[in-house]
Amino acid sequence: MLITRDGDFCRVDFDWVDDDPGHPAHDVLVRLIGATDYAHDDGDLTAYLMDRGDDGVWRLSLRLPSGLRTSYQICPVRDEPLRGEHPDDDRWAAILTGGHPDPGHSAGIGPSTWPNHGVASVLSLPDAPPQPWLEPRDAPRGAVTRHALGDSAVWVYEPAKKAAVYALAVLFDGRVWDGIDVTTAFDNLTAAGAIPPTVFVGIDSVHGLPRNQALTRPGVLEPFLLDEVLPFVHSGWSVTTDPARTVLAGQSLGGLAATRIGLDHPDRFGRILTQSGSFWRAADGPDEIDSLALFDAYAEAGGVPLKFFQEAGSLERILLTRNRIFHGILLDRGIPVTYREYQGGHDYACWRGGLADGLIELLELPED
Repeated sequence: MLITRDGDFCRVDFDWVDDDPGHPAHDVLVRLIGATDYAHDDGDLTAYLMDRGDDGVWRLSLRLPSGLRTSYQICPVRDEPLRGEHPDDDRWAAILTGGHPDPGHSAGIGPSTWPNHGVASVLSLPDAPPQPWLEPRDAPRGAVTRHALGDSAVWVYEPAKKAAVYALAVLFDGRVWDGIDVTTAFDNLTAAGAIPPTVFVGIDSVHGLPRNQALTRPGVLEPFLLDEVLPFVHSGWSVTTDPARTVLAGQSLGGLAATRIGLDHPDRFGRILTQSGSFWRAADGPDEIDSLALFDAYAEAGGVPLKFFQEAGSLERILLTRNRIFHGILLDRGIPVTYREYQGGHDYACWRGGLADGLIELLELPED
C-alpha cells in the first residue's frame, strides 16, 4: 500500500497478488466499511474493483479524505465476473465471506467485528483522530473474569490499581470488545490516570436472545441490568452507586438501548456513551424501542440528570442525520453532551478509539 497526500485528501494505492492461481479471481473487490457497502446499495461497485495488470498484480487507487479511518478487506471474486453486475443479497454475502485482510498491511482488527468473523486490515490516514490508548504499554494488567448469570453471561474487568470504591462502566457487545482486546485500553487509561479506577462489565448475552432482540426490548433489557447485573456486580466488587460515576456504553443498537435506559433510569446510569446510535430504527412491535418516540420523550423531558458522549461517522447516511437531530434535542433540553463526527463508517476501528475518549470525558477524575 502506498499513501500520497494531496491537500485534504490522500491517494491510496492498493495492490494484491492472487494467492490461488489454480482458481484465479475474475474480479477483486476492496471492501471499505461504509464506502463500499453504500456503493453496493447504490448499485455500482466499479470504484472499488481492482484492475489486473500485465504483470498479474491487481491494483486500485482511491482518493480518500485525509481524516478517514476504516477497516477493510480484500475480497477475491472467483465464481464469475462482478464488474458491471449488481450482486443480489446471497451473492453479496458470499463475496464478503471470502474477504481477508490485506497481506501488505499488517495493522488489523477482528475477528469479532466483521460479519465473516475474519480479521480485517485497518487504514488510518494522516488526519484520522489519534487513538493513543490501544497499543500495549508497560501498564499493570487488570483481571478479567467471566460469569454465567443463569442463561446470560457477562465478563468483568477489575483494574490493577485498587480503590476503596470503583467507578463503574457497563458495555454492551462485551464479546466483541473482548475479541479486540479492549482491556489493553482500560489498562493504559487507568495506569496513566486518565480515568479513575473503574470496574468494567461487558454484556455477552441476555437470556440467550439474539442481539437485535435483546437490545431493542426495554422490558427485557432493563430488568436484566437493574435486577441481575447491578446486584451481581455490587455483591462481588466495591463499585459506586453514584449515577454520575456510572457509564452505560453502546454502539449501533447498543447506543440506542443505552440512550433509552438512561432516560428511564438516570438514577442508576447517569453517563451515556453512544456511538453510531441506531436512531433510524422504528419499532416492529409495542415492546420495542422506537427512535422517533424516544426523540419525543427526550424533547418533552424536564431536567434529566444525564451527561452524554455521542459520536457518529461521516459515511453513515441516515444514521448520521438522525444522530445530528438527537444531538440538537440534547442541546435544546440543556443536557450536557460532547458530540463529534469522525471520518468513517459503522466500524469498530473507529469506535475503539472513541470508546476510550468517551470514557475519559464521562468518568471524571475526583478533585484533589
